[in-house]
Amino acid sequence: MKKISLLVLCLTIFVSVGYSQKTIEWLEITEVENAIKQDEKDAKRVFIDCYTDWCGWCKRMDKDTFSDPLIAELMNHYFYNVKFDAESKEPLTFGGKEYTNPNPKKRGSAHELANYLLNNRLAYPSFSVLNPDLNIVTIIPSYFPPKDFEPIVVFLGGKYDLQYNFEDFKKVYEKKIKPDVMKEIEKANKKK
Repeated sequence: MKKISLLVLCLTIFVSVGYSQKTIEWLEITEVENAIKQDEKDAKRVFIDCYTDWCGWCKRMDKDTFSDPLIAELMNHYFYNVKFDAESKEPLTFGGKEYTNPNPKKRGSAHELANYLLNNRLAYPSFSVLNPDLNIVTIIPSYFPPKDFEPIVVFLGGKYDLQYNFEDFKKVYEKKIKPDVMKEIEKANKKK
């Protein structure tokens, strides 16, 4: 009995350590342009999570979705990932333009960059996906559980949006696209 308990404990530790290492590699918004320049022609799209400290659905997105090992692996493979506090008080430069929070002492005041990234539709959580030239591809508002978020990540990260509309993509994702994506990720992981 003790041997079985020890075996179960060892397997649990092994599995949890393996999965715990798959976390999203979040960059600061000020680091994105350098990452793009460094990767040059191999630059990925940029995923920006616009959140606020008071947003319950943002916290749930972090807990349920962004902590999912498969989501983390897909996000790291396809994007430069950024968390941006939409009510940040600090001025910053992004895409060669200076952005500030016009009322940094006022609670709930949105940063100018959040207004830009979300096209003045300030709902949280919301996500902006940008091309490496920092032009916005799309804006996605709302909370998503991992199973619903996965095809969104692959659709936008793999640039399937240039070939499919999203509804058609979802119909073929599980059988036609996901197996190839998983092989691609496995191959990329072996190169690391």
